[in-house]
Amino acid sequence: MDYIIKKINDNLVIFLTEPSLIGLQELLNTIDTYKITLEDIIEKIDLVRNGESRAEQIGTEKAMIKITLNGIEIYDMFVGLIEDEELFPTIYLSHNELHEIVQIWKCEKEQYLTT
Repeated sequence: MDYIIKKINDNLVIFLTEPSLIGLQELLNTIDTYKITLEDIIEKIDLVRNGESRAEQIGTEKAMIKITLNGIEIYDMFVGLIEDEELFPTIYLSHNELHEIVQIWKCEKEQYLTT
């Protein structure tokens, strides 16, 4: 998964180069405004990957991450409520893909905050 990280107006922002990942990009860039953390997402992925759980869900007011044994589905919470053109596309990733990008973003943010 290709990405670019930039500092914009004293904020660190991640841009995912694949347009279909806009929902994940939005989730990563706005997670601090919600009651979940990047670590929460990593923990949920690990629960399923390690066989401690068959399925987990975690989300924000805008996006839901559904983690199953088969992989990850990230979908817009407004499906059926707003026009399809306004929704971000449903995203399907492997456990490793989501774990890796969340871990990278977590480390980048921690490093940025300590410098």
